[in-house]
Amino acid sequence: MKVIKGFKDILPSSSNSSYSSFEWEKIIKQLKKTMYSYNYTEILTPVLEYTSTFKTGIGEDTDIVSKEMYEFVLKKDLNKDSGSETYCLRPEGTAPIVRSLIENSLHKTKNINKLFYVGPMFRYERMQKGRYRMFHQIGAELIGSNEIHYEVELLILAKSILDSLEINEYKFQINSIGNQKSLENISKAVKDFGDKNRDSLDEIDLKILQKNPLRFLDKAIHKYNFKNSPKTVDYLDKDSLNRFTLLTKILDSIDFKYTINNQMVRGIDYYNDFVFEVNSPNLGAQDAILAGGRYDSLVQKFGGPSVNCVGFAAGLERLVMLVDKENNNLNLIESIDIYIAYEEPSLKLESLKLATKLRSQGLRVEVDLDSRSFNKQTKAAEKSSAKVILSIHLADFKNSIATLKNTTTKIEEKINLHQVLDSFVKSIKVEQNEKN
Repeated sequence: MKVIKGFKDILPSSSNSSYSSFEWEKIIKQLKKTMYSYNYTEILTPVLEYTSTFKTGIGEDTDIVSKEMYEFVLKKDLNKDSGSETYCLRPEGTAPIVRSLIENSLHKTKNINKLFYVGPMFRYERMQKGRYRMFHQIGAELIGSNEIHYEVELLILAKSILDSLEINEYKFQINSIGNQKSLENISKAVKDFGDKNRDSLDEIDLKILQKNPLRFLDKAIHKYNFKNSPKTVDYLDKDSLNRFTLLTKILDSIDFKYTINNQMVRGIDYYNDFVFEVNSPNLGAQDAILAGGRYDSLVQKFGGPSVNCVGFAAGLERLVMLVDKENNNLNLIESIDIYIAYEEPSLKLESLKLATKLRSQGLRVEVDLDSRSFNKQTKAAEKSSAKVILSIHLADFKNSIATLKNTTTKIEEKINLHQVLDSFVKSIKVEQNEKN
């Protein structure tokens, strides 16, 4: 039996081709901490949604909907007419958030909702490094305001996420694609430009141009060395251009580093005005870490009122790859606080009782319950990542005494078994002082 192609096991310990569940959870914990510091609260939506959620939200002509969704009908509905509702595994996080917002009237209880999500997404894509068919995203959505300073705050939040993981090599690219009329003008200009150069285009890109000119501008046009290819800035309405100019002035005033990419439009239909992407040179061809923008019409598309929104999503697998590559100091080594080794089998139950007590106080504790020899237990303890080894000998135990060894400093001391926690804390403080 093998895992499905494009899906991946996250194992308890790291290997050359994987990261550990401990690394995974520690990174997610750090990301959530950053989200909370910006007063974003977590929302959890199902991985299974009606297909219409994404056809309405993302657009039927996008690659995500037309080619990549895991779409299906229930077995019991197979013999029913073709009008039966179809289901899919969610390919992205924003549309479900908006669906949930309207269904649960979140926009009525709060004027501004600052939400974040973490979870798996599913797309049937061509496999590449950093691209899986089941992947995970963390996303932030600011719903309820058109205030430009929220766009600035969102960019700062995105940067804080990368900085909190000690990822150093990245580049922010920003752009404006304007309102719906601007998008129509840009789309026509790209179509006309592509038609003039159709002899230079390969068949696949020519089909993309005919079907979705904006996607051609965003992803395909860079393969060709065209001169004077269309730029979005030349087709913006006055308000969108003024807004984007103000955004850049604010970013410059706070010394936020970015570049303007006037051919970036994003491959999802719901975006308007401000869009951005963060890239890293350490990821190869799939170099996007994080991307997003403003989507002011999406709530209305779902039958809700006119509500302004802006957000982004980051790929967790790619973040983990960068954490590994840049050799940061996040201390992603799984560690045990205390490893208990007992000399006689008769001490096994007492050791388990002690371990249970220490665990109830928040410590991570390991105790070997296979009654292996004390020597084998000690060797296992030394090979583990335990901070201290607590050795219990029969003669000492009668007097409630044990031996505590700090595995880093190698310092050993006799301690009272009723004061293990205090002795552990003291031992770790000694280690920290020696490091300083």
